[in-house]
Amino acid sequence: MARLAGKGGDVYIASLLVEDCEDAWNEQVVGNVTASADTSDYKAGSASAKFVVAAGFATGVIGSETISKDLRLYTSIMAWVKSSVNLSAADYQILLDDTGDCASPTETLDVPALTAATWKYIRVDLVTPANLAALISIGLNQAVDKGAMNFWIDDVRAAVQIAGVKSWSIDQAVEVFDVTGFDSGGVRQYVATVSGWSGSFEGYKDGAPLTIGTQVGLELRESSTATQQFRGSVIITGFKPKTEVAGVVVYDYTFQGLHGLEIATA
Repeated sequence: MARLAGKGGDVYIASLLVEDCEDAWNEQVVGNVTASADTSDYKAGSASAKFVVAAGFATGVIGSETISKDLRLYTSIMAWVKSSVNLSAADYQILLDDTGDCASPTETLDVPALTAATWKYIRVDLVTPANLAALISIGLNQAVDKGAMNFWIDDVRAAVQIAGVKSWSIDQAVEVFDVTGFDSGGVRQYVATVSGWSGSFEGYKDGAPLTIGTQVGLELRESSTATQQFRGSVIITGFKPKTEVAGVVVYDYTFQGLHGLEIATA
């Protein structure tokens, strides 16, 4: 089993909502693409933004939505995404623009590889956040012709590294139910039921505290390697500041995971 030093760890919090994806992205009409709000398949709120891409569409912007955001203080974008077909990295891109219809994107962010019919929570680094003072459009670009397919996006947020964090932990568990019957031969039997995850992180004070009760995106990094990160949507459930006369102020947070947890793979 490989050993890994925790000194490369980190915590990212996506607190600024860029686009809630609660309605269809209708800033523009794109031929061979149908944009809608999907109220039966989503990860946050009560809907996701869905795009039905017909076989006649090749490449280009499949849709965009009007926003009004300043992202200069942020370093990355986090979002839930899903495709009806397998996608390689950079087949799809999230666009951010200070002109309408994402006509000349200020940022073009490659979506990582996706497994068909599986929601994935992603974080993509911004390239030039200093240029993102007056964004008015967010869009999706199909860079590779994938034939007829569907694409979903939900809960797009801007993220930043939380400075001063020194430790984090996750508690992932599944509940079991006793199904012992007369035919069990006197040995208890169980089945797994629902699972969930929660955790905590703490570090030295560096700026204003997070607000409890708020939903944020969270990435907990073991290292900078792309496969060594845990990621998901959470609610901040607790905040405990600590200090002493000879010490440094420490902020201790707890959180409850929502939906699934993207687990480190290596």
